[in-house]
Amino acid sequence: MALAFSNLKKGARKIRENPQLFYTIVVAVLIAGAFVLMAERFVRIANDAQERLVNVRIGSLQDAFVAFARDSIGDPENLERKIAEVSRSNETIKSFKIFERRLSTSSPAVFAVIASKDPTETGSSDPGAEFLYSLASSDPRSSFTLESTDGKERLFHTARAIEAADGSVLGVAVTTQTLSQADKAIESSIQRSIAILVAVLIVIMLLFLRHSRIIDYSTLYRKLKEVDQLKDDFISMASHELRTPLSSIRGYAEFIREAPDLSADTKQYAERIDVSAKDLDSLVADILDVSRIEQGRMSFKTERLDASSAVKDVVSSLSLPAKDKGLALSFESKAPEAAILADKDRLRQALTNIIGNAVKYTKQGEVKAAVYAEGGKLFVRISDTGVGMSAEEQKRLFEKFYRIRTKDTEDIKGTGLGLWITAQIIREMKGSISVESIKGVGSHFIIAFPLA
Repeated sequence: MALAFSNLKKGARKIRENPQLFYTIVVAVLIAGAFVLMAERFVRIANDAQERLVNVRIGSLQDAFVAFARDSIGDPENLERKIAEVSRSNETIKSFKIFERRLSTSSPAVFAVIASKDPTETGSSDPGAEFLYSLASSDPRSSFTLESTDGKERLFHTARAIEAADGSVLGVAVTTQTLSQADKAIESSIQRSIAILVAVLIVIMLLFLRHSRIIDYSTLYRKLKEVDQLKDDFISMASHELRTPLSSIRGYAEFIREAPDLSADTKQYAERIDVSAKDLDSLVADILDVSRIEQGRMSFKTERLDASSAVKDVVSSLSLPAKDKGLALSFESKAPEAAILADKDRLRQALTNIIGNAVKYTKQGEVKAAVYAEGGKLFVRISDTGVGMSAEEQKRLFEKFYRIRTKDTEDIKGTGLGLWITAQIIREMKGSISVESIKGVGSHFIIAFPLA
């Protein structure tokens, strides 16, 4: 009991916090109520229509039969043949009798059956017929109907006077019709309606539960978004705060290296401090770029650029690291005057990342940077003879934090952010980047921009 009450309180609180749930419940109740009212109205109308139809049919039947019976009242056999014929064509007729009132000086009037659907009843009397006889005799030109029940079966008893030419009543035709078929049809419709109502309520409940789940997901998503925003704000703030001490560390390391009378070991330590600080500064820069890209805060100053010159400058800046590794780093341009619209600094950042990675992941051989124009686009193709990658690795290459981890790359430093940042920068400048690679042979990175 306590658990049920607790769950009820939770449900009420949830509805209070989410008005949409209250509206859903109200709609569900209204739909169910409207369905019940419509079903009840349908049953009532169907019953009324069925009763009117029965009365009209039996009235028409008795009009025709009375005209026939007037001339055959003295021929019971002919009457019974006609009754049998009428009963065969009307399956709902359960009983069809012709009563005649017989007077006696020694006893009360007797209502005798002179013809019947059931021949065994002919000649018998029916004390209960007096009321019907009196009812029909009061207005010989109209049919009178009484309703009764036999168990669950509804019966309509209809009486019509057989009038002579002089206006006297010769007898009364009484039919008993069963409404069991109509009642069964209506009952079947009611059961189908109930089944449909139950199905509708189940669907409404499922929709209600789904709506409730969606609201839960919406609330969770809103909270996650808030947490994610807090995370981004913290990372952005922390990264900015880290850059100042890193600059100081690098400055002091440079100052120590240039100081006189230092031992070789001390100078080496200072160089290591500078390298580590530089790596950390690069990581902080990547984190800041990720934050700016995700929040849409990375600015781009688009201008018309000589693409060949931009690529050539980056190749020149990386020639020393390539030479230190014994690699041949070359540049070739087949479109020396081709121009593109891009941000100069962001383009240099992207090219430095791609060409720098090519140098980093190539142990021997060469790295080439080629510029050419084709089909209204300018292409920059950076090819290397490095470790290469499989088709599966190529699919995930531009994902955030993804790094190819093999024996050949385990000693190479990286965060997995560089290529993701590069791809985002190129796409923001209306360009595209793709990769072609064979594991153990090398890789080709293709950057494309629309010609300006």
